[in-house]
Amino acid sequence: MANCPKCGAHLKFTDWRPECPKCGVNMIYYGMEEQLLHDAEKAEAEHAVFQKRMDRMKASLIGGPLQIARIVCAVIPVAGLFLPLALLKLGEAPYMQARDVSVNVLTIVNYISNLLDVNGLMAMMKTGILGRTFQYYAVSIIALLLCVVLGLFAFFRLICSAKRKSCVKNVVISALQLLLLCAGVFAFGRFSSGISYIFPSFISASLGFGIYVYALLHLPKLIIDLIFAIKPMKVRYKEDEEAAKAADAPAEETQAEPAVTE
Repeated sequence: MANCPKCGAHLKFTDWRPECPKCGVNMIYYGMEEQLLHDAEKAEAEHAVFQKRMDRMKASLIGGPLQIARIVCAVIPVAGLFLPLALLKLGEAPYMQARDVSVNVLTIVNYISNLLDVNGLMAMMKTGILGRTFQYYAVSIIALLLCVVLGLFAFFRLICSAKRKSCVKNVVISALQLLLLCAGVFAFGRFSSGISYIFPSFISASLGFGIYVYALLHLPKLIIDLIFAIKPMKVRYKEDEEAAKAADAPAEETQAEPAVTE
């Protein structure tokens, strides 16, 4: 059988009452107050941690004009992806008319979603004459897509970018995006010169103004993150404000009490 949780007395089978036959304590509710107090303290500590996270999130998103501007500057570069990123001029050929092709993010997504085009690109990369040229073409597309993925990752990081370390990481991510863009521009330039050399009268490729607009639109967010990395943003913690109000309340009550005069 069990023992009493307070005095440790051994309980018999006939001790069916909730009170201990030795000390008389209610064994069902014994220690419940301490357990409830422990649970309340644990819940209060968890709420304090959660509240601090919410305060940092609020400061990171709408804590001031620069924070709001940072969110806007993180979204604006997406518009540059829909501008002409590259221009392809195709000459007259058998069964094909001369035309100009403007490449933007929609064109690239449609190209990648078409499995036959990807297989065709892989086949071109393995050929002896065009292999190196189309390898540069593939590198330019991959670099651009990685830049876009980093942009999405950086946007969601703004939710928890109130501390200096987070802002420094945002600067590093923005710098990586610009490096990827530079690598993509360089690779596309090599592709353009290679394809024009192989087919001088049939195809020519050049960069569009959209890629430069896309790169320039990253600079405002990078500058704002640099500002926060040098001078961290202020976070207003609700717990500290409540503690300050509680500390000021007794002083105000003391000042409000009228002086007793005889």
